Formats: sequence, C-alpha cells, structure tokens
Amino acid sequence: MRILTLLFSVLFVAQSFTTKAQNDLSSRFDTLGLKAQFDYVYSKSESYERYKVIKMSTFNMLKQNSLDSVMKYRSTLLERDSEITSFKTTIEKKDEEIKGLADSLEATTNSKNSMSFLGAELSKGLYNSIMWGLVLGLVVFVLILFFLFKRSHSVTNETKHRLAEVEEEYETHRKSALKREQKLARELMDEKLKHKF
Repeated sequence: MRILTLLFSVLFVAQSFTTKAQNDLSSRFDTLGLKAQFDYVYSKSESYERYKVIKMSTFNMLKQNSLDSVMKYRSTLLERDSEITSFKTTIEKKDEEIKGLADSLEATTNSKNSMSFLGAELSKGLYNSIMWGLVLGLVVFVLILFFLFKRSHSVTNETKHRLAEVEEEYETHRKSALKREQKLARELMDEKLKHKF
C-alpha cells in the first residue's frame, strides 16, 4: 500500500509538473509572437537522425495558436476591408458633395458676375457696356433734338421777324395805296365836278 501511495504521489507530482510545464508553456506561448513560437518549438524539440520530434501537446498548442492568429488576422482583414469600403463610400459621397458645392459656387459666381437683360444672361462688363451705350445714345439723341429745336426756334423767330417786316411793309403799302386811292378818288371827283359844270 505504501508503494501504491508512493506511486500515486510520484504520478501526481509528475502530472502536476507536466500540467505546470504545460501551463508555463501555454502562458509563455501567449506572450510570444507566432514566429517566436515556431522558433521555440524548433529549439525545444528533439532530433532524430534528420528529423525533429515535437511533442503532441506542443504541436497542438502551436497549431491552435497558429489558427487563432490566422483567424485574428482574417477578422482584422475583414474589418479593414469593411473600413476601406466604408471610407470609399464616404469619399464618393464627399466627392459628390464637393462636385455639387463646386457647381453651386460656379452658378453663384456666374449669377453674381452676370445680369439678366431682356431675358438673356450677360456678363457684367457686357451689361455695363450696353447700358452706357444706351445712355450715350440717349444723350446724343437729346442733343440732336435740342439742336433741332434750337434751329427750328431760330427759324421760327426769323420767320416771325420777316412776317412782321412783311406786315409792316404791307401796312405801309396799304396806307400808301389807300392814300393814292383817296387821292385818285378826289381827283376823279374833282374831274367829275369839273365836267358837270
């Protein structure tokens, strides 16, 4: 019985050492990167002729850690792909917004730099040229009308003056004709009176 107890104790201690070694190995593996884990397994494995002999537990731990790393990298890759897709979508939306804002800015700039004249959009320079041309045309037209009025006014005044002269001449002529007529009438009367007697 004592031997059996001793044997169980030895087995228990060996098991606890193995478990402790496994736990130490497991905790050590968790702190190492994947390349370092492979290097560690390679350095701790035994050599047999040209082969390396790896403990199954170590191999399983390395396999599990490798698969976990691959899954982690895949998950990270999927997250990054999702982020990239999201960024691309955001960039496309921002590009559309920028294009819309640029179009709006161009329309605002065009409307600010142009004027509507008779239903047509004209640049401010052309609009100003047309307006000043119209103003100058109206000034020239007013000046022409003024000169025509002044000329016609002077012609009217001259005509009135001539008319007054003609009327004065006519009046003088009428008076002299009246005097002559009266004189002739008197002479005629005198002749008639002379012939009656």
